Amino acid sequence: MTKIENDRKFDQSNVDYINLLNEIASNYQYKNIDSLKIYAEKAFSLSNKYQYLDGQGNALINLGKYEFYKGNKNSINVLNSALEIAKSSNNSLLQLEVQKILGNQELDFGNHAKALKAYLNAIDLANSNNDFQNLSVIKENVAILYLTEKDYAQSLQLYKEVEKLNDKIGNPLRTAQTKSNIAEVYTKLNDLKNATEYIDNAMMVFKAHESYEWLAFSYHVKGDIYLKQNNPKLALYWYDKAMALHENLSDDRYKVPLLNSISTAYFDLNNLADSEKYASLALDIASRLSLLEDPIKSFELLYKINRENKNLDDALKYHEKFKLLSDSISRKENLNSLGVLKTKLEFEKQQKNAEIERNKQKTKQNIFMYLGLILLVICALIIFLLKKQSKARKLFNNELRLKTATLEKREEELSAINATKDKLFSIIGHDLKGPINALGSVLTMFNDNEITCEEFSTFAPKFKTDVDAISFTLNNLLSWGRTQMTGSKKEPTSFDMRMLAEENIRFLHEISINKSITITNNVLTDTNVWADRNQIDVVIRNLLSNALKFTNKKGVIAINAIEKNNIVKISVTDNGIGMSPEVISKIFNSEETNLISTYGTDNEKGTGLGLSLCKEMVENNGGEIWVESKIDKGSTFYFTLPKKVSNV
Repeated sequence: MTKIENDRKFDQSNVDYINLLNEIASNYQYKNIDSLKIYAEKAFSLSNKYQYLDGQGNALINLGKYEFYKGNKNSINVLNSALEIAKSSNNSLLQLEVQKILGNQELDFGNHAKALKAYLNAIDLANSNNDFQNLSVIKENVAILYLTEKDYAQSLQLYKEVEKLNDKIGNPLRTAQTKSNIAEVYTKLNDLKNATEYIDNAMMVFKAHESYEWLAFSYHVKGDIYLKQNNPKLALYWYDKAMALHENLSDDRYKVPLLNSISTAYFDLNNLADSEKYASLALDIASRLSLLEDPIKSFELLYKINRENKNLDDALKYHEKFKLLSDSISRKENLNSLGVLKTKLEFEKQQKNAEIERNKQKTKQNIFMYLGLILLVICALIIFLLKKQSKARKLFNNELRLKTATLEKREEELSAINATKDKLFSIIGHDLKGPINALGSVLTMFNDNEITCEEFSTFAPKFKTDVDAISFTLNNLLSWGRTQMTGSKKEPTSFDMRMLAEENIRFLHEISINKSITITNNVLTDTNVWADRNQIDVVIRNLLSNALKFTNKKGVIAINAIEKNNIVKISVTDNGIGMSPEVISKIFNSEETNLISTYGTDNEKGTGLGLSLCKEMVENNGGEIWVESKIDKGSTFYFTLPKKVSNV
């Protein structure tokens, strides 16, 4: 608390601070009532200053407890002020708390009818808030009221209801408190077996939770059981344990019945001196706290003690006080019983009237509900008809959309077929027709004797190159046409990438020798991949062919492979002419790729179809393909393949 108040950001108007003051005050009620008063007054002052109604109400509850512990009946007025504040702030939980404490104090002051009225109001509030915790506590207080009225049967019935509520709540300490109270009722009814069972269970819980005020009460009940069994020595053992705990508790009112019980035990042991001592102590505290009923037992004990001691004058004096107070209490009990009955009947009447009013309201609500239902049915019918019409319209629109989509799809397919046709004719017209026409022209010239055999033989290397180019182009063309028409069907197997690379190096050996280009196969043996071997063969062949085409004489080409997890990354690297970023961005883009051939470093021809084919076949086998390149530095084409059967 001091740390909070010394904080530079501390603000007294903060409701959390006021709530903390009230909480601290409440915690002092069983320890130090002067501290209770100090913190409660501070909370009330700040709440008034900053117009915090809930803070005022809680502070008045704590101040009402202080007045009560001092034996001052003004506590009732303080609590009534708290109740008015709770009502004005419309705080039902605060109202419940005030009504509960009002009931407790009215009961202790002997105003049973007022106590019952407060309890019944609190029960109503607890029920409306589904507050089972407070409902359990309040019903238990009503049970105590009936116990005070000596209506043990009614008291026990209420305690049993509280037991069921406690089972729902699941709080072992609350359950133990109820058990200790039930044990007291069983003791009054001389059912000592049940009384012992209940109090022993309760004591174990109180010890575990260090609940000393309730442990003191349970020791008292335990002593009463032994006193009922005519065993005053054992009774005194438990009374002494209870008294030891009371020395550290601030509320002396609960000492009075304990002191009278100790006095009774000593009287049964014929120890009249100690019996008189404890009865007198009980009477002193009861007088100081203005308790009404407890002095009766003290007067009765002092009358019996003095009669045994032959102090007849004192015996007569105490007997007269006992008789006078007994008659007064008896009359008050009768009035209380009538008051309790009247309060109960009035409350039941109020409840009945409230129920009648609720039924009237319910009937009105039902009429409005039925009218609403009729309107709802009419609206539902209109909506149904509109929805039916809307559904028919939607079906028609959906059918129209489907037909439109089908037409659009067919149009796209037709466009794709036309594009394929254009590409095929472009390749055939440019890259196949040219070399074939050139070859035909030379053959015609030779056939017409326009050139000699020696001159014809000089064309042989050129024919070989053109025929190889035509063969390579036809293979690519057939592979690409097949993927376009059949959807790239694949037959994957596990095969060694090193062997496949080696086969393609041998296939292109003559080209590499002619350009003095070195091809290195760095792929490790048993680098196995899971793919369609024929399709990957086309990929490797095209990438190597491109590398040879765009690498200058005496250049270097390397094939590498790296295994990582379940993927093999293969690369074909050359130190050729390289590509610009603009070209890189287009070479794998099917819409951007120009299938018209480009020329290599030695004027080699190509279709431009190879890279498009590589992309389709790599992706068809579950891999990716990409390129890294710099002008005049060379290019590296990468692609990945799985090592094992794909789960897709």
